[in-house]
Amino acid sequence: MVKPIRIGLLGCGVVGTGVVRVLQQNRERIEAVFGRPVEIEKIAVADLTRPRMSFVPVAKLCDDWKRVCTDDNIDVIIEVMGGQTAAKDAVSVALQHGKHVVTANKELLSTQGGALYELARSRNVRLECEASVLGGIPALHTLETYFRVNQIRKLRGIVNGTSNYILTKMHADGTEFAEALAEAQELGYAEPDATMDIEGLDASFKLQILAKYVSKTVTIAEFKAQPSGISQVTQQDIQQALAQGKRIKHVVSAEFAADGCITSMHVGPQLLSSDDVLYHVNGVQNALELSGDIVGDILLSGPGAGALPTASAIVEDLAKVYPTHLRCLGNSSVMSVGSR
Repeated sequence: MVKPIRIGLLGCGVVGTGVVRVLQQNRERIEAVFGRPVEIEKIAVADLTRPRMSFVPVAKLCDDWKRVCTDDNIDVIIEVMGGQTAAKDAVSVALQHGKHVVTANKELLSTQGGALYELARSRNVRLECEASVLGGIPALHTLETYFRVNQIRKLRGIVNGTSNYILTKMHADGTEFAEALAEAQELGYAEPDATMDIEGLDASFKLQILAKYVSKTVTIAEFKAQPSGISQVTQQDIQQALAQGKRIKHVVSAEFAADGCITSMHVGPQLLSSDDVLYHVNGVQNALELSGDIVGDILLSGPGAGALPTASAIVEDLAKVYPTHLRCLGNSSVMSVGSR
């Protein structure tokens, strides 16, 4: 019997539940792709009494991440618990015990990524993080696999769906910032405490990770971007932009020298004209524009957040961990994530 790939899942909130759903709904396809089953062995959660979706295997829940990260039967840890302190400890323990790690934790990687990648290398295991940046958009994979000869001279994008939704609403309906934020929270596009999103911190974390993938000569900790958010954008600002035929968008950008070193980084609101590709990115959509010295400009766009797009990126990261088991299935390998 072929030994399955056994998963330890840290966290079963919105994204964690999405991971369970994707693995279950695509069980046969995933087994065909990897050449063996992929099974969840244990799930660590903070609250065992919290109600779960019916498809979550409650018998596999526990409230101790250490039990999961040190379990000899587990091959890969998927970390979607969020935060820094506990997540750093959990990822470190998992790597030290020789387990591959897939994470969606942008805050952790932007602040502790250098040390964690070094630990992974020392233990000869993988640390993958596609889901930490743009959800279902394969930004890091593109930077890793496509831009090998090309040198990236500039990247810029809209990388926070909450801010983009709020600004889109303010432009389209004439609503004030507070009203647009409240609607985003009601729809689940913003957390109850949306500080990380509206003050540009989330976007800054993502930019640091993206820049690391372009500039491989320095560590994440050496990148500094002073973020500016959208909380001070008023309806008067919006109307002034519209009067000029422009829109205010929250944009991240970084420029690089020929040797890969960063020459500038920026996170904050910008006034964009209609001939700018980012002008047309609305709602909770994200987009990343990459400028290569040979290929020119390319644009990646799509769902930058949400349970299923993020879970899809996490499962695709498993393919990087186990590339020797992959089979080419052509178009049939596109993963189903069900109705939204």
